[in-house]
Amino acid sequence: MGYLSDILKDEYSGLKVREVYSSKMGDADVEIVEVSSGDEKFIAMFQSAPVRDGLYRWSLIITSAYNSRTMKGMDRLDAIRLALRSSVDAMVNGMRGE
Repeated sequence: MGYLSDILKDEYSGLKVREVYSSKMGDADVEIVEVSSGDEKFIAMFQSAPVRDGLYRWSLIITSAYNSRTMKGMDRLDAIRLALRSSVDAMVNGMRGE
């Protein structure tokens, strides 16, 4: 499993995570997952590559039937984790109609 899958499984016990694709392209790790909660689903693509001194260049695209989010940055792993959590929280709340 990849970084995104691990975060989803650790942080969100109510979500079902299915890894669709995981690969390494040069220095970059690429991961595509399908996440479901009941009948609702979203797809997420996460990509990260080490830059230097614990910094990673990363991007995230999440798409559901209700909305899409795209984020990218250059951060340490703890900041990436926070960004992923906020995006997933927003997507789950959108699926619930909140």
